[in-house]
Amino acid sequence: MNKILEKLVKKNFLIKLFSLIFAILIWIYVIGGIKYNITYNAGIKIYSLPKGYAISNALPKKILVKLRGSRIAFTKFNKKLVFKIKGSSLLSKKNTIILGRSFLNLPSGISVIRIYPKIVPITISRVITKYIKILPITKGRLKKGYYIRNIIVFPQYVMVKGPKDIVNHLSLITTQKIFLDHYKSNKTINVGLLNPTKFIKILYNKNVNVSLIIGRSKKNG
Repeated sequence: MNKILEKLVKKNFLIKLFSLIFAILIWIYVIGGIKYNITYNAGIKIYSLPKGYAISNALPKKILVKLRGSRIAFTKFNKKLVFKIKGSSLLSKKNTIILGRSFLNLPSGISVIRIYPKIVPITISRVITKYIKILPITKGRLKKGYYIRNIIVFPQYVMVKGPKDIVNHLSLITTQKIFLDHYKSNKTINVGLLNPTKFIKILYNKNVNVSLIIGRSKKNG
């Protein structure tokens, strides 16, 4: 029995081996040759921005990128897509970037079918510092019979840092809300400041002292 099996295996062995290899190659070609369309969410990264400059407009958080390629090509692909834009190329204050394959690190065999949004405005501005006045924000009312005579903030100004075209249009930095409901007498509170935008950085004093000067109404009659 064993000799019969051995003869069957040895008979036309090379032809059988060639047929097996050929079948595997066809299978690889079929699987690898079929094209697929896959959509990813991509981000934007600005690198090597000129010193002393910053981006001063909001960039899209998600960019839809539709890619086409074979299954084999996609196995070589890092699924985290990022459009990398060299900051030194953004020398003018206002730039309109047309996103394309050149900003992506894609392996051969993958083509870009669609990008949305494809056109992205990028504004750069020189970074400056400036003192901005602080405005205390209150909420609620004092208890009946009491009123606010004065509110004193110390310090009155805070230094901020950010793109010039944003900082120069900033007139006030507000505090977190101060709830008045449970105060009956003068009170000094340490209150945090609210950052007006992600493009602005508050320097040094991120908390201020707010003194509430509270008066009491005289009873009628």
